Amino acid sequence: MTQFSDDLWIGVATGPQLNSYAGPGAVFAGVGPLGRVYIFDIVPAAKSATAVCAAQAVAAAGNATINGASATGGVATFDYARTVNVDSTNAGDTTQTVTVTGTDYWGQAQTETIALNGLTLVAGQKSFKTITAVAVSALLAGNLTVGNEDVFGLPYRVTDAGYLLRTGWAGAVADDAGTFAAADTTSPATATTNDVRGTYAPSSAADGSRRLVLALGLTGLQAGPNATQTGAVGVTPA
Repeated sequence: MTQFSDDLWIGVATGPQLNSYAGPGAVFAGVGPLGRVYIFDIVPAAKSATAVCAAQAVAAAGNATINGASATGGVATFDYARTVNVDSTNAGDTTQTVTVTGTDYWGQAQTETIALNGLTLVAGQKSFKTITAVAVSALLAGNLTVGNEDVFGLPYRVTDAGYLLRTGWAGAVADDAGTFAAADTTSPATATTNDVRGTYAPSSAADGSRRLVLALGLTGLQAGPNATQTGAVGVTPA
C-alpha cells in the first residue's frame, strides 16, 4: 500500500489561489490537503472523589497534602488527562478557593482556581495529567477532598462539536450522548479559563474496562503547510 508522510493534494500540479488556506496570492498544488482524522482510544479507570487529596482538615491558607488514591510521593498522576473536583464537608465553606497546579496532556504546566461551594462538589474545567500542588486560600471549617471526574481532555484542539466525528464506548452502534466542551481560545490563558483543547464527558461512567473511542477531525490549522502549535494543541496554558 502506498503511504504518504505529508498532506496529499489532489488535482493539477499547480494553480491559482482559490481559497484563503495558503495565504494571499499563493500558488498551491491541487485542490488542497485531505483532512486528517485522529482516533482517541482510551480505557479510563473509574473516577475517585479522593484521587488527589483524601479528606483532610485545612487549618490555614496553604498547601493541602496530596495523599489520594492516585498519589505517590506527593504527586497525583491520572491514567489520562481528566478534570478535577473539590469539596468540603461543611456547608459554610463557600468563600475559599482551591488552586490546583500540575501538567496537562502534553506535560505543559497549568493551574486552575476553583471556588468551594460548601457541601456541593465543584468540578473544574481543565484536564490534568498530573497534580503537583493544591493550595487552599484560607482556613476551612470542614474537611477538604480533591478528586477527578469522568471528563477527559482531548489531545488536539477541537473548537466545534462538528469535528467530533465519532463518540462512544467501543461496541456501541450509535454515538454516545456525552457532553463536549470546546477548546477555550482565550489568549493568554489564565487560572480561570477553560481547557485549551477541549474536553469530552461520556454519558455513562468509566469503569476501567470499557473502551472510549473518539474520532476527531483535525482542522486546517492542525494540518498542512500553515500548521501551528496553537492550531494543533491550543494556546499555552496558564
